Amino acid sequence: MTKRLYSKALALLFITVFVSGCAGIHSSRDLVTDVHFERIASDTASIRNIYLHRTPSGMDLHGELTRKSASRGAIPGHLHVTLKDAQGKFLSGADVDYKRHNKQSNHSHFSISLPIALESGSTIEIKHMASERSDLTEHPKWTNSSQH
Repeated sequence: MTKRLYSKALALLFITVFVSGCAGIHSSRDLVTDVHFERIASDTASIRNIYLHRTPSGMDLHGELTRKSASRGAIPGHLHVTLKDAQGKFLSGADVDYKRHNKQSNHSHFSISLPIALESGSTIEIKHMASERSDLTEHPKWTNSSQH
């Protein structure tokens, strides 16, 4: 009886792990690979682990900002995200905030929905602006080419 209980528990564990893996943020088939990223670091932080994926409503951009020094704490500033077409023409831009998972972390994460779906060959420029911004909201205010 113990062996049967053990095998049921093991089967339940495998099913749980499988379902958890399937319920991850997004599958690899949703990743957009034909859009280029241009990362512009500041003196205090660098941008890494950038990925873009398709969603039912468009495209979402995710990434991480890491302190260049080993110290911990909030990274001052914000990100400026610029969307460009395949010819390098400005499409849209916004200032974006980022957040740490906890106070001991030396890196921050950002996640935003893009206002437009980018075509193959487009570029997303992500620049760390080390100056503070207190007027940033949770939902970025995108400017388009007519406002630029």
